[in-house]
Amino acid sequence: MKKSDFNILRFLAFFIVLIEGFYIYVGIISIGGRLYIPFLARYFNFPYWLTVAVAKSSVLFLELLGYSVHQANAVNISINGATGVTIAWPCLGVAPISLWIGFVAAHRYKAAYKIKWIIAGVCIIFLVNVLRIAVITLSNYHKWFYLEHFNAHTSFNILAYAIILLLMFVFIKNFNYKKNTEALHT
Repeated sequence: MKKSDFNILRFLAFFIVLIEGFYIYVGIISIGGRLYIPFLARYFNFPYWLTVAVAKSSVLFLELLGYSVHQANAVNISINGATGVTIAWPCLGVAPISLWIGFVAAHRYKAAYKIKWIIAGVCIIFLVNVLRIAVITLSNYHKWFYLEHFNAHTSFNILAYAIILLLMFVFIKNFNYKKNTEALHT
């Protein structure tokens, strides 16, 4: 029997370990958490670093558009005193990123090829998240009525998963092409 190129158990393992591991880690680095470890919170707080990266990237994008952006703190963004956006850990796109990494890692192919695709997908999801934060900030500043009742988290997830489906399609097409090309040359 021929082995499949995709291992569903490996996919589920990667996805669950990544997403649950992230939230367990957040619990470990959060003051008041049952397993709070100050050393990790101070020196290895990568969820905070990711949050700041999303915030700073959104600020840069808005400033490139010509807006005067204010940050009350490292994870808050507002334009000229309008209602701001505070980026929390659930806003980081960890679930879509975990899904993408799990999907690519579950394929039987060379590590370098998979790493390239993982990095590309994570960067695309990150950029979509930055644009989402910028649009929410703009909607608060311009008082766009239709975005006042807009669920940014759910809408981002829908868009991110749609992009992941497109990436999956492109990945599989490219994966099959590379596999068939290598089979012809062996």
